[in-house]
Amino acid sequence: MGEDVTRTAVRQPGLEEEAVRLFHDLHQAASAGATEAAVDYGGARFAVALPPLGEGDRGIVYHLRGCSLPLPPDPGPLCLKVAKLQAVCRERLLEEQMTTDFFLSREVAVPRILAMDPLGRFAVKEYVEGESITSLYLRFSTLTVRTQGLILEGLRAFLERLLALFRERPDCQVSISPNNVYVLTEAGRFRDPARFVLIDPGTTLKKSYDDFTFEKYWNEVLPDRIRKYQRTGYLQWLVPKEVTQSDRDEAKEFGIFRGLKPSEVFLLLQAARTVEFDAEETILREGAIGENFYLVLEGEIQLRRGPLGEPVGRPLGRGAVLGEMAFLLRVPRSMTAVATTPCRLIEVDRQKFDELLDAQLAAPYKLLRNIAVALAERLHELDAVHHGRHPAAAAAAAPAAAAEEAR
Repeated sequence: MGEDVTRTAVRQPGLEEEAVRLFHDLHQAASAGATEAAVDYGGARFAVALPPLGEGDRGIVYHLRGCSLPLPPDPGPLCLKVAKLQAVCRERLLEEQMTTDFFLSREVAVPRILAMDPLGRFAVKEYVEGESITSLYLRFSTLTVRTQGLILEGLRAFLERLLALFRERPDCQVSISPNNVYVLTEAGRFRDPARFVLIDPGTTLKKSYDDFTFEKYWNEVLPDRIRKYQRTGYLQWLVPKEVTQSDRDEAKEFGIFRGLKPSEVFLLLQAARTVEFDAEETILREGAIGENFYLVLEGEIQLRRGPLGEPVGRPLGRGAVLGEMAFLLRVPRSMTAVATTPCRLIEVDRQKFDELLDAQLAAPYKLLRNIAVALAERLHELDAVHHGRHPAAAAAAAPAAAAEEAR
């Protein structure tokens, strides 16, 4: 299929709406607590496990339980990768057939594609089990010297092979993120030599690997990426970063701390940590149960709703509070909050906050009072706008109303 024909095909009317319906149905099933869902999509029937295995910029991956498509006998564990709504996501998924074929022809391990939708809506792929380089790096010091040598020797050879292939075929350049490279095991042991797999061969043509070396990857890229995962709470084994004195001094001027003594603000922020998000990273996800709430120190955050991620209200900035309603009521978040610029926030931990409440200290109750006052003020503004008593306040109330709904 030529490039122009492909672009026309993936932009057919109705494809985006079809994807919206699919993700809506899967989202509803997951929100209802289902662990599996049967859906019709692209002329095929699929049974997928919930929640998803993972989500990238352009696709979502589900463990595949069964499908109506003709597949090879005994294919082993499979997954279903579904392109997101935009046409470019379907284009990129179609490209994965090219990159997968290329890497397999060069004896680089990638999951095989067993079925590809001709319009790029979905692909059925092998499900590869292994350990990511992220996980391996974090526990590297616990491995035996011999195993460490196996991993380092094998990873060096794997990355150098990929970099050489990128130079050979720039159109097949993909991410070598530590979450995109896995090492395989057999009966809990690494192979000798260690075998590595490129999990997602989606193209990343804008990234430059000029002057890239294994030493840079191991000594700079890996620790930097893992620090980013730790800041954003991506890792379950997250090491908290304490709120600094300068952050405390800045935050104590926020309205949520009105009437609190500096010592009380300090006490509350002992139950918190500073976290950072890059632009377009998700801070709160619609439908998730609220465990923490956030204070915005720097950056802007956009609230979004529904499968399409429609923006709601104006971006929220310094001093804004996110997630306090779900934090208080332990209910699902009603909106997604996404960083539109690099952001730095203070995250208040529920468990530590509850410990302060159990100790019957005044500080947490003062904070709850301020949250209640802020919520009451928002409801009053909404009521005034709804009854037309303050028409001029409508524009100002809209972002506040959206922020309240996102709790």
